[in-house]
Amino acid sequence: MTIENQSDAMKLANDIQMAMITKPALTMLEVFLPSYVTDEINTHIDSVRDDAKSFSHELVGQIKSNEKSAQLDMDFKHKPVLGLKKLLEGFALSYLNYQGIVEAKIDCCSMWSVHSYEGDYNPLHDHGVRTDMGMSCILYLKVPPQIEKLPGSAEDFVKGGLKLNLNGASGSTDGFTFFSWGINGSADIKRLKPVQESFVKPEVGKLLMFPNWLKHAVSPFYGEGERRTLSANFEIEPKQAPILADTKVLAQTPTKESNEITGAPV
Repeated sequence: MTIENQSDAMKLANDIQMAMITKPALTMLEVFLPSYVTDEINTHIDSVRDDAKSFSHELVGQIKSNEKSAQLDMDFKHKPVLGLKKLLEGFALSYLNYQGIVEAKIDCCSMWSVHSYEGDYNPLHDHGVRTDMGMSCILYLKVPPQIEKLPGSAEDFVKGGLKLNLNGASGSTDGFTFFSWGINGSADIKRLKPVQESFVKPEVGKLLMFPNWLKHAVSPFYGEGERRTLSANFEIEPKQAPILADTKVLAQTPTKESNEITGAPV
């Protein structure tokens, strides 16, 4: 191949087709609920908190540092909880549709609130369901101000250039949720292996939905205030065989537009 001038070089550059192909290891749905939805949920939780049954016997969370620390069952008999259950099941269907699963029986089988205070934490764990396919979600309902002021919000990531610094006892992930979906470490990144972990900052109204096998943990925080979340598990029975990765839906390189789900199921 001979390039004799700038014109030849430009023609070659225009004729070459090139694309970066990413093979997904994890897909997570992120939803931001309006404040009037989180306000209604918080109001309901506050109204039943004193009488709600503990759910800690089903959970690994070390939520015990304060007399108010608790993990409480969300009773589907209550209208606000039943309405939230249906909304979350709609989100789960949107997630499955993105994966190429058009129809499935989805049951939000359990739901609970977590009331964390200074020193409370959740060790690394995943969630179990009775079906082969399952999902889980986390909804952030209250965030103490000392966590709110930390960098790492969705807006920070959109702006770009954000790098969490854990050196110097920075406390930059206090109260954050940690996700891990592999065994790659910092040395592996230098060998062009992908990052397989992430810290997520709690933000009121942010909801994360993911496969139930995804390991996650919550770091403790320090100071005043309540870190309140709501979690749920979903048992899923697809009405079709799962779509393999060689189909058009999963093999295409995602674009910004294809990654976004506009609107919400009702």
